Amino acid sequence: MGVTRNRCHRVLPFCYFDLRVPAEALNAFILRKKGMTEQPKTLGEHLRNRRLVLGLRQEDVAERLGTMREVYERWERDEREPVVSVWPLVLAFLGYYPGPQESFADMTLMARRTLGLEQKKLAEQVGVIHQRLRRWEHGAETPSPPELARLKGLLAEPMRAAG
Repeated sequence: MGVTRNRCHRVLPFCYFDLRVPAEALNAFILRKKGMTEQPKTLGEHLRNRRLVLGLRQEDVAERLGTMREVYERWERDEREPVVSVWPLVLAFLGYYPGPQESFADMTLMARRTLGLEQKKLAEQVGVIHQRLRRWEHGAETPSPPELARLKGLLAEPMRAAG
């Protein structure tokens, strides 16, 4: 670790010599100590990482997301997932979608969460019955090209509004 001016923290102030640590390395160490993971896999890990990076308390994030601290705490511990109507706020807080996006099932779930819609409402907007949309979401069926285009169109609308 190199010595940098004005951006170091004295680690051993009681010694006769200075051992200096770059502030960035110290901050990264502190974040890891608080529970930040380098490769978050679950929604809870993504939420915890974002909260720690922003230097917020669980109460602060819960207030931003319009929920109680206890409920948010369960999300962070991966005991529960947010209801679909809260997902747009969660995604706005994170700044990205934390789940997989590889299959039609993943894309259908991502569309529902991004739009904050129940299966029936999204099915209405796509123009299919909700049982069909449920099968897409579970990977039991794939949408036809026109249905897929409508789903992608719906998904593109919030992205345009956010960007």
